[in-house]
Formats: sequence, structure tokens, C-alpha cells
Amino acid sequence: MYEHSFDALNDEGEFVRGFGAMDRRGFIRFSAVAGGAVVLGGAAAGCAQSGAAGGGKAGYSGDVAVTGLESLVHSAPFFIAQSEGYYEAEGLTLEHIKFPGGLDTVRGIDSGIGFGTSATIPTFIGAEKGMDLRIIGNVVTAASVDFVALSKSGINSIEDVRGKKVAVSTPGSNSTYFAERTLKEAGLEPGKDVELISVGSASDSWTAVSKGVVDVAWTSSPLSEKITDEGGAKVVWRSRDYVTDWSDTCLVATGEFVEQHGEALKGWVRALGKGMDLIRNDVEKAAEVYAKAIESKPEIALMALKNSQDIFSLDFTDAQLKAVVDAGKAQGQLTRDPDMDAIVLRDFVS
Repeated sequence: MYEHSFDALNDEGEFVRGFGAMDRRGFIRFSAVAGGAVVLGGAAAGCAQSGAAGGGKAGYSGDVAVTGLESLVHSAPFFIAQSEGYYEAEGLTLEHIKFPGGLDTVRGIDSGIGFGTSATIPTFIGAEKGMDLRIIGNVVTAASVDFVALSKSGINSIEDVRGKKVAVSTPGSNSTYFAERTLKEAGLEPGKDVELISVGSASDSWTAVSKGVVDVAWTSSPLSEKITDEGGAKVVWRSRDYVTDWSDTCLVATGEFVEQHGEALKGWVRALGKGMDLIRNDVEKAAEVYAKAIESKPEIALMALKNSQDIFSLDFTDAQLKAVVDAGKAQGQLTRDPDMDAIVLRDFVS
């Protein structure tokens, strides 16, 4: 078993602190087509690749690490790129490997997989811990935490939670950060005007609201759309309504992988860009693909993509990156400003 102890991002998009164990297969796995093996601790895995380095389609086959996968809407462009043949057009044969948390993901990337997508804060945390990580693009450019209440409740806006209880994950978590920040933006003082209750995951949070333990639950897409579609919940506010600059998830690769497989990475980014374009330009078709991938009702997938349609982008701004770093420092997960010029490859594709 591989033991790990660190701040991580769980399946619902939440930072959690803890200690646990994960078997080798669950931590990192390379597909048979890649023909490689991984030695945890930094040994590189062999990958099937053809074509001249630095030009043309790389013909790359292997795995790509993705936090959350079907449980988080940021994965939609990945499913679309695979299903619609965008990977194939770039000479890529990829298998999406689900990791439960952001630091799980970046450790998997650093230990052999080589590339994938993670929440942005864990990427900077990993870099501070000495991992060989580079950010090569954005994915979701808005805060992903939503806050919901029972449909029949009288809570219809953030101002209505004065004197109420709001469920978050754990102290120092992503949901706690956004609860505190959005409440303050609305003129409410956490701990004084509103009580924050730590309950765990997004599903646990919704259960707490359903049983009357708290008044408002934190959640994220597509779970937000699922529970509202079922008629029991309504979205009261979204973090993105109050946090204007943010990089929620990003594309990550090791420095070594960038050097060895740069053309394959560029093809991967182009394929994901096409997936994002489909979401923006033909959301109904994109939702059909996404619904099948996550085994969801088509109307839920459509709602999730429509609610996120404008926040997918490969580009990032200095303000977005600064906001993420400031949040990491505020939560005690980052101790210093990262070397942005070393970590962020701003013009990777162009």
C-alpha cells in the first residue's frame, strides 16, 4: 500500500486534510498499450510513441490523470475529445485515469503518468513540495463551489442566510474558503452572522440539509444540477458570482514530459480546445456526449454544461493565478509565492 499524508482535493472538488492508503493500481496505472511500468518515487514509464521529436503528430499512447473525472464538470472536454475523435486526429490514444484528489493527481503525474488535469491550488502545492510540475493551460476559469437549499425553504439569496447554518466540508477546505469569502462579499460575518458547520463531502452536505441539520449545503456541478432536477433543491448562490478572477482546474505536465513529449502535449491541448469549442458552439451535442460518459440524464448534463458554458478556457490571466495563490496562502497550504515563470508555460500551444 502507498501511504500518503497531505492536503488533497477530494472527488467532489474539496480540499481535505488527512492520512490514508491507496494500492499501487489505484495510485498510478499505465495502460497495456503504453507498454510501460512505473516505479513510485520518480522513475519514468515507457510509452509507445512514434514520429520525429519536435514535429508532426506524436502517435502517443498512454494514460492521462484526471481529478474526479465523471463527478466534476471540468472533465467534460476530455470526454468530448475522446468520443468525438479529437484525440485520434492528433495521433493520441489516451485512457482517462480517475484520481480522488488534486494532490493524488499531481503525485501521479510527477511519479510517472507525466500529464493530466488537477485543481490549480494542488499544482502549486506540489511544486512547492518539490514536484517537477508545469502548468500548460487552464480548464475551468471560475470557482466551482455552489450553495443550495431546500426548494421549499425561504432562503432565496445569500442575504437570507443571516442567522442560518451553512454546511462546508472541513476547516481549511475549498468549500470553507468560498463560503467565508462569498459571505463577506455579501456583508455577512462568518461565525457571527452565519454559522459554518463541517459535514464532509458534497453528498453529505446535501444529506445534512435534507435532514434539517443545516440550512444551506455546499455542492458542485454536475451534482448541483442533479439535485435541483430531482426537485428537492435550489441553487441559492454560486461562488463564481462573487469571485471574478479564478483558475479552478488546469492542465499539468512534468518538465521532463514537456521536453520528451512536447508535440503530443500540444496535440492534447488542441484536442481539449476543440472539446471546449463544442461546448460553447453546440452545447446540445456536447451534452449528449457528456451524458453518456457520466451515465447521466441528458437534461442534467445539458444543464451542467449550460451553467459552465462560458467558464471553459485554455487561457489564464495573472489575476486568476494570483487569486489561487492568495487562497492557498490564506488556507495555509502555500507558504510562499511560487516561481510563476518556472511553473507556468504561458504560450505553450502558440
